[in-house]
Amino acid sequence: MFSRISISIAAGIIIGAAISLSMSTFTRALLYGLEPRDWPTLVGAALILAAVGGLAALVPAWSASRIDPAVVLREQ
Repeated sequence: MFSRISISIAAGIIIGAAISLSMSTFTRALLYGLEPRDWPTLVGAALILAAVGGLAALVPAWSASRIDPAVVLREQ
């Protein structure tokens, strides 16, 4: 089951990787010791960003799961 957050994180990683790969030829002069399309670096960055995004979504989801829905509906 995918939540909206995980879909947003996946979409951001896919779009970011596509832009990164397409712009890699322009950044060749700025890189020292790396190839423009260094796959381990790209995959590592994607995994770190996914982990940080998941942790950022965990706190609000955990606190929202602790609230009784009946109490929230009565306050409306």
